[in-house]
Amino acid sequence: MANSQKYNSWVHAGFYSGLQKLSVPLSSIFITMILTKKVLTVEEVSIWGLLMTATAILELIRQGLVKTAMVKYINSCEEEDEKKVIAAGFYLNIIITAIVAVAMFLITPWLANVFHAPALKNMLYILQAGLLVNIPFSHFEWLMYGKQVFKGLYWTYIVRQGLTLALVACMLFIPFKQPLYILVIIYNVAMLAGTITARTFVKKYLTGAYNFSKEWITRLFHFGKYVFASGISTLVFRNADQMLMPAILKTPVYNAFQGLALRVISLSDLPSQTLGDILFPKTAHSKNNSNPQVIKYYYEKAVGASLCLIIPLLLCVFIFPKLVILVLANEDYYPAIPYMRLILITAVALSFLKQFGVIMDSTGKQKHNLIAITFLAVLQVLLCYFLIGKYQLMGAGYALLISHAIGFIITQGMLYYYYKINFLNAFKYAVKFYPEFYGIIVHKMPWKKTK
Repeated sequence: MANSQKYNSWVHAGFYSGLQKLSVPLSSIFITMILTKKVLTVEEVSIWGLLMTATAILELIRQGLVKTAMVKYINSCEEEDEKKVIAAGFYLNIIITAIVAVAMFLITPWLANVFHAPALKNMLYILQAGLLVNIPFSHFEWLMYGKQVFKGLYWTYIVRQGLTLALVACMLFIPFKQPLYILVIIYNVAMLAGTITARTFVKKYLTGAYNFSKEWITRLFHFGKYVFASGISTLVFRNADQMLMPAILKTPVYNAFQGLALRVISLSDLPSQTLGDILFPKTAHSKNNSNPQVIKYYYEKAVGASLCLIIPLLLCVFIFPKLVILVLANEDYYPAIPYMRLILITAVALSFLKQFGVIMDSTGKQKHNLIAITFLAVLQVLLCYFLIGKYQLMGAGYALLISHAIGFIITQGMLYYYYKINFLNAFKYAVKFYPEFYGIIVHKMPWKKTK
C-alpha cells in the first residue's frame, strides 16, 4: 500500500504522458509503413525524412528558448505571477517563431541545393504556413506540461496524429503527382486540429494570461538562452549524421535507410521522454531543486524505469531485425540492418544522457549542461565528417556510438560530483521496477478496489 501511494502520482502522470508520447512514434511507424510500401520511392522517403528533421530543428529552437523556462517558472513562481509567466511565454513564442520563419524563408533554396533535394524547396515553403498554427499549438502544449495536464496532452496528440494517419492512409487510394507536397499540407492541417483540441484543456488557465510583462519576458529569455544554446548543441549532437550524410555522399538515399532505423530506435527513446516530462516539474519545484538526495533519487529512479522498458525492446530488434524491416517496409531496406543493430546500444546511453539534461536545467546548472553537450556536439560533427566519408552509413553509426560512449562517461562523472548519483543504481532500479510496477497496476485494477 505504501509503495502504491509512493508511485501513484508518477504512474498516473506517466500513464497519460506515456500514451501521448507513444502516439507519436507509433503513428510515425504506421505512416512510414504506408509511405515506404505504396506511396513514395526510396528517394522521396529520404526527402520526407529531411523535412521531418527540419521540423525537429524548428521545435527544438523554440522549446529551448521558451518551453523549459515557462514550465520551470510556472512551477516555481509566486501564485500571483503565474498569469504573467504564461503571457510572457506566449509573446516570446511569437517573437522566436517570427525570427525562425524569416530565417528559414531566406535559406530554403540553399538547403534544397546542399541536400541535393530540389523538392525540399517547395516543401519548406508550405511548412512555413504551418508555423503560424504552431504558435498557439505549442503554447497550449507547454502550458499543459507546466500544469501537468497529461490527459489533455494525450487527447491533443491522439487527434493530431490520428488525423495525420487517416489522411496519409487516404493517399493509398488517391494518387497524387506530388505526394510530398500533399504530406506537408496534411502535417499543417493535423496541427490545426490538435490546436483546437488543446485549447479545450487549457482555456481555464488563459483567462487574464495575455498581459504583456517585459520583466517576465526578459526573465524567461535569460533563463532560456542557456537552454537554447544547449538545445542547439543537442540538435547537432542528435542530427549531425542525418544532416551531413547527404552533403558528404552527394545523395539523400542513405537517409531513407537511416530514417527507418531511427524510427525503431525512437520507440526506445519514448520512456526517457515521458519520464523527463514528469521529472522536470518535480525537480524544478523550489522545495526539491536544492536537495541533492531528492535529485539523486529522482534521476536514478527515472533512468531505471526507462531501462526496464527499453532493454526488452532492444533485444527483440537485435534478434529479429529482418522481421522489423519487413513489417515497416520491404526488402529494399535491408541495408539498414547493420546500422540499426550497431546503434541499439546508444539507446541505453541516451536514457542516461536525456535525464542528465533534465536534472541540470531544472536545478539551475544550465551552463554545465551547455558546456557538456556543446563538447559532444563538436565531437559528433568531427566524427561524422571523417567516418561517413570512409564508411558511408556505417560511419554514421560508428560516430554515434563513440560520441554516446564518451558522453556517458563525462555526464556520469558530473552527476556523481554534484549529486553522488551512481549509474549502477539505475540498473538496480530497473530490475526492481518489474514487481513494483506490477503491484501498482494490480492495486489500481477495479476488481482490487471492490475487495
